[in-house]
Amino acid sequence: MPHAWIEYSKNIANEAEVGSLGQCVHDAMMETGIFPLAGIRVRINRIDDYLVADCKPENAFVHLAIRIGEGRDMETKTAAADLIFERLSAHLKPLADRTPLAVAFEMQEIRGPHSYKMNNLHQHLAAN
Repeated sequence: MPHAWIEYSKNIANEAEVGSLGQCVHDAMMETGIFPLAGIRVRINRIDDYLVADCKPENAFVHLAIRIGEGRDMETKTAAADLIFERLSAHLKPLADRTPLAVAFEMQEIRGPHSYKMNNLHQHLAAN
């Protein structure tokens, strides 16, 4: 963990900011200093069918959801979420200056014993 899901509306698929959005989120997650590299996953999904606000075709959206493992205090989680949203917002500002854009972000903690993992990336990263 953490795992990130980025969804964006089809009408901004060819914008430069969207093309580099995954790397922006990955870098921000690393910059927090609280997530292990081998646990980071970023998924990027274009949403072809959507309605935004008054349904005008130029209206666009980006939604970022990050799920993290439990065990961090509220101050640490808030600082990480603030940093990630700051980086996301700064990255998308030029796009927002050109087009109607709704940006949303949420960070959720996965609790409990029902979070299963099998991950050998830690060993592969250590070996390289």
